[in-house]
Amino acid sequence: MIYCCCPSSEVGFKAKAHEFWCTQSKDMASSGCYEEALSSVELALDVKPDDYECWVWRGGVLTHLDYYKEALASFEQAIKIHPDYKKAWLFKGVALHHLGHYKQAYASYDKALGIQRQPPNWQKLIRLLSFQSQG
Repeated sequence: MIYCCCPSSEVGFKAKAHEFWCTQSKDMASSGCYEEALSSVELALDVKPDDYECWVWRGGVLTHLDYYKEALASFEQAIKIHPDYKKAWLFKGVALHHLGHYKQAYASYDKALGIQRQPPNWQKLIRLLSFQSQG
């Protein structure tokens, strides 16, 4: 067997290693082995540190281990890489909730849902209600 030391084979190896460690992490977590899942996802991130989905997965595993501050950091890293990734915002809200930061959690949930809360337009609401009560 001949091994190639060219850059393209290294890229292929890294992609396969990343996929292996991601799959391994998910399998371990499915079995309730969260410490092992964490080790595997960290190896996947060593290979591909810009994988925002992997950062969210890491945060989820940390959440299962009750490491909420570390989980929050993982979700924030995912958001830094991909600011519009809704799962990262959702799970950031979960971590913030567990840490007792309810207002920040609420804002994160809103971001995940794509809702920008605006103060209600009371005048329109009153007119609508009075119109409905008249008939």
